[in-house]
Amino acid sequence: MANIYDPPRSKWLYPDRGMVKWLGFFLSDHTAALEQDSDTGQPVGTPQVQQDEAAIGALLDNAYLTGETVHIQLNVLENDHFPPDTVGTVAGFSNDGRVLLYTTHGAKQLNVAAIRNIRAEEPAKWYRAGVNNYGQ
Repeated sequence: MANIYDPPRSKWLYPDRGMVKWLGFFLSDHTAALEQDSDTGQPVGTPQVQQDEAAIGALLDNAYLTGETVHIQLNVLENDHFPPDTVGTVAGFSNDGRVLLYTTHGAKQLNVAAIRNIRAEEPAKWYRAGVNNYGQ
């Protein structure tokens, strides 16, 4: 049985912005910044605190000895943004100031002087150092 009154689609389908319009006043600056990043299509890294050479060296040595996965942010700007962190395990060092890093995309050599920040990856949820009651 057909509907007696079936209005045309253009009558009942319209772009209702509702809350989006109301919230748009507060988010306009934020969305403008997001659109600039989406124009390039490149992922953008979050700026981390600049570490000194001694701290970077100590963290690299510790990561090499323990085999921890590290996140390394390079002190390089691409389109006024930092590139995404390089994630991997430290495999060794060279005499010319480079570190060998094994990533999911293969091995990479990074210049130690170009490292801005390095931090160890947080342990997985099921493993937390110092916790004895894993069932809870």
